[in-house]
Amino acid sequence: MNCKHGIFSFIMIVVSSLAVHAQGVSILEINGGYLNPKGMTSGSIFGASYGVSVDERVDISLGISYFYKNYTKRTEVADTSYAYGQITEQTVMTELEYGTSLMPISANVLIRMPLQLPLSYFVGGAVTYNFLFNHEKNYEADISEKRTYRGFGWQIRAGAEYSIGSRSSVLLEAIYNIGHVRRNVDETVRGLPIWDEVDITGLGVRAGLRLEFY
Repeated sequence: MNCKHGIFSFIMIVVSSLAVHAQGVSILEINGGYLNPKGMTSGSIFGASYGVSVDERVDISLGISYFYKNYTKRTEVADTSYAYGQITEQTVMTELEYGTSLMPISANVLIRMPLQLPLSYFVGGAVTYNFLFNHEKNYEADISEKRTYRGFGWQIRAGAEYSIGSRSSVLLEAIYNIGHVRRNVDETVRGLPIWDEVDITGLGVRAGLRLEFY
């Protein structure tokens, strides 16, 4: 519980700081990249964050990201030719399809350290609350199932920033997610707590655009 209280307190500090600095420099960051979690198939992740620049070195923000991976197993069952062989129509049967969505909501801190203009580097961290949605449909066995997981996590990031204008820059970074998401946490076995979980810890890379607004 102490950890959860600390996470909640950190998020409230970020929210309060955003409100206090609402009239200052606002920061919008849009990014996209690749994530390889341990308990999931790797795939693309996209996100955005909005916050304030506390000073010339430190940014704080709230953000959201979206990771999606799907798979469909199809089998070609027949070919039919029309117009004297100019068109070939394929009859395809879907046997299995699934989709997995991961949605982290984050409270972020970024520390920027100038090198030689227009280049600088940065390090940062985030507290995240993660939602994982999974659905599967097996048409052959006529089975359909949906699963929902959730849980707190952390994120570490480090990279380089290149200024392309007076209020804009591009970012290239490595990120490392840390965390697990759970479901069925109320079930017990022999009076002991038991749950299902997915390890979302993993390494990724992202590129992004950072914009300042006054």
